[in-house]
Amino acid sequence: MFMKIIYVKARRIFDSNGNNAIEIEVNGNKASIGLGTSVGKYEVVSYPKDINSVINLVNKNFNKDLSGLRIEGFGELRQIEDYYNSQDLSENKEKIGGNVLVALELAILKSISDEPLYKILTNKKIKKMPMPLGNCIGGGSHSIGPDFQEFLVLPETKKFEEAMEINTAIYKLINGELKKRDKTFIGARNMEGAWMTNLDNLDILNFMKKITEKVEKEYGKKIGLGLDIAANEFWNGRRYEYKNYSKNNLKKTLDREEQIEFIRKTIKNNGLIYAEDPLHQDDFDGFKDLNKEACYICGDDLIGTNPERLKMAEGKISAVIIKPNQIGSLLKVKEAIDFAKDNKIVPVISHRSGETEDNSIAHLAVGWECPIIKTGIVGGERTSKLNELIRINEEI
Repeated sequence: MFMKIIYVKARRIFDSNGNNAIEIEVNGNKASIGLGTSVGKYEVVSYPKDINSVINLVNKNFNKDLSGLRIEGFGELRQIEDYYNSQDLSENKEKIGGNVLVALELAILKSISDEPLYKILTNKKIKKMPMPLGNCIGGGSHSIGPDFQEFLVLPETKKFEEAMEINTAIYKLINGELKKRDKTFIGARNMEGAWMTNLDNLDILNFMKKITEKVEKEYGKKIGLGLDIAANEFWNGRRYEYKNYSKNNLKKTLDREEQIEFIRKTIKNNGLIYAEDPLHQDDFDGFKDLNKEACYICGDDLIGTNPERLKMAEGKISAVIIKPNQIGSLLKVKEAIDFAKDNKIVPVISHRSGETEDNSIAHLAVGWECPIIKTGIVGGERTSKLNELIRINEEI
């Protein structure tokens, strides 16, 4: 199984937020990758400001230099990354952007065979599908209202379509119930399709518990509750500044120890099964303290899909977010996933707030056997991944 690169082409497209993105085409196969709004300091640059210069560089230099190159499989992407690094000598890919390299690699992999991408990524027989972690209500830097960035659900079922159906049922039920509880609610959704409300953090959790209990009875399945706290967004360098902490919307600040205790109580009192970025992006020891809880303690900004930072977090987290554009290299994405699985850390493949219709992360999740995928619940750029997983599920 091999391919020869005939041509490489870049074009400007728009992501789900209306921002510039770049799609790469190789031999007729197209790929693009999302970019974030809430961005940690350990991520590489998605795109430089002058996106047109990058498009020109790819269409001129990349096309000329890579044409004729033979690629025989995933490992051969080392040639592509070596070439990319010769064109962008910066440590954080600020000249060309990590999104360009990931899109280029995905387009090349799609060109290797007529087989679906997930089959190119593995020789194993796929036995399990990733389960969808659904974002129901949004806050933080993505929305109005609560400080916590995402209020999440994860059904306990082995059937992917059933999990999707449950997430959708919860999402629809929330719409009607919010109209009763939040007088300011107008049915608005944020950039990831999650409902926006002015209810506070703890009110929403109580609300979500009642919603999930109702859906549990209907489907006969347990539904786990989760949070993306995105604590780095309200860490001021000394304390955590909550703006929507209480029912009276009073501002409250917590020091490090108070934040750890608050998160610990929030997990226990609400039966959470998942807590992402409960502390700021440099507090490895704080994550270790929380990792004693019976809950996935997940690192996102803490890790940045960087294998070296993930190694530093061994024993300190039980799950890790995998966002390919954070590290800007599929080889390093695979390295991070392999290390996670070898060290009992659950890899969670994730979308970004600014998404494209490309469904490649669905194939990465299946091919690399990631147990959980976080893609949102609604919106064409979100459902493109979920619907692709339905198709893959039929095949396997």
